[in-house]
Amino acid sequence: MNKIQIKQRSHSATVTADPGETLHSILMREGFYIPAPCGGNGTCGKCAVKTSEGIKLSCQTPAIDGMEVYPPQSQAEAEKEAITVLDAYETMRPLAHDSGIGYGIAIDIGTTTLAFELLDLAAGKRVCVHSTANSQRSLGADVVTRIKQATEGAQGQLHKCIIDDLLHGIRSIIEKSGTQPSEVTNIAIAGNTTMLHLLQNMPCDTLGVFPFVPIDISMRRCVFADIFICCEGARDNGQHAPDALAAIDASILDGLQSANLLILPGISTFVGADITAGILCCRSATAPSLLIDLGTNGEMALFTPGRVLVTSTAAGPAFEAGNISQGTASIPGAIAKVRYSPENHVFIYETIDSHSPIGICGTGVMDTAAELIRHNLADETGRLEDPYFDNGVAIAEGVIFTQKDMREVQLAKSAVRSGIEILLDVAGYGYNDIGNVFLAGGFGHKMNMDSAVAMGIIPPALADKVVTVGNTSLGGAAHVLLSTAAQADIQAIVSQATEINLSTHPRFNDLFMEHMMFE
Repeated sequence: MNKIQIKQRSHSATVTADPGETLHSILMREGFYIPAPCGGNGTCGKCAVKTSEGIKLSCQTPAIDGMEVYPPQSQAEAEKEAITVLDAYETMRPLAHDSGIGYGIAIDIGTTTLAFELLDLAAGKRVCVHSTANSQRSLGADVVTRIKQATEGAQGQLHKCIIDDLLHGIRSIIEKSGTQPSEVTNIAIAGNTTMLHLLQNMPCDTLGVFPFVPIDISMRRCVFADIFICCEGARDNGQHAPDALAAIDASILDGLQSANLLILPGISTFVGADITAGILCCRSATAPSLLIDLGTNGEMALFTPGRVLVTSTAAGPAFEAGNISQGTASIPGAIAKVRYSPENHVFIYETIDSHSPIGICGTGVMDTAAELIRHNLADETGRLEDPYFDNGVAIAEGVIFTQKDMREVQLAKSAVRSGIEILLDVAGYGYNDIGNVFLAGGFGHKMNMDSAVAMGIIPPALADKVVTVGNTSLGGAAHVLLSTAAQADIQAIVSQATEINLSTHPRFNDLFMEHMMFE
């Protein structure tokens, strides 16, 4: 066995490592948040840590006996604690409620972030909200990477991450509101299929291989203890297990044990409960409508009363800066808005909370790409002009947007645009037939529509029909929490849904190549 020393500020600990165990595995096991969006493949460079042997990629470096490791103090901590999470939503249907009693908690498990909403069930109104980062990000930025991690031995770690995150989030919103845990009678949870599998500790083996069959995506009704205590093994003869769950006040766990828990239904492996919740939140008008969720993954739905077409795109995490060379989450210091000044030949930017720039988040990435196209600093194929092709474009001191970054954006935008076109084609609709384009998720909420149109993600003919609706996954969870009729409605949405598989659609490849070009 090798022993290493972990040193951070005034904290110092000596830990034992298994033979061949990486520094990243050890640091995560010891409770340090070390980003690894690439899932430990050694390609993103974001898990680098200072050691007595020099700067090392923690995911690629096995522990050496006597090594000293100095976990970072800045961005990793900020990304976990200060990440901006969208916890607001716009609903197109009345937030009706039955004559319920007590309080309910609606939860959205996003791939990147988590949002919580406490509702007064009798009054049918919001009491308060809470949001935080999904600490599973340290094991991969997207669902594909997390599926791979789960099937290669990290299933338990990923399950523990989300259980711990949700317990801390529930505790925070209860304490923030002054509510007693015993007053919480109902909890509703939405999320994509992978997130809900990991929550319930279901094997993910079949999610990542053809024919991509989920274990169970039906609506699940149980009680709080079934997921958060019994499944985790958090109790043993009435005692809390000696892990992170021990940090949760026992009275909170005790008060919530019998609360009703509802896990929302999904449609498929790639179109989960977050999308059914979104459709529920937006579905009211008689005209055909599009719902587009541009989070870490790209899902879309075209729906009218009685008919639902859905699809998902392999957009990757570019819209949330996951594969961008100097990408970062939406945290203080992230470059979120960018425009180019042709008079001065410089980029003018704004950062979140006006902090010094530390990287670029998804909206800044899109603005940058759009400005490059607008000002002919990149051609219609996405190739950066000289000298930017080799060296990238300096957005701010120390923040460079590269040719590879441009390609990542192109791939993502083409996948989404092609998906939109195929949904319309299958349904037999043209642009003029669409009543609303509902843009959901944190990225969509903050996206510059001019940039989206310039990039070609949103067809110009649909631009004036776009309505930003925020976190409709959370909104749909709130609907089913408040209304038994909404619970029936979301079941109906699932039964009416037809999924379009883009990879086998005869027009997808041609459309994908066409939309790689910039309009």
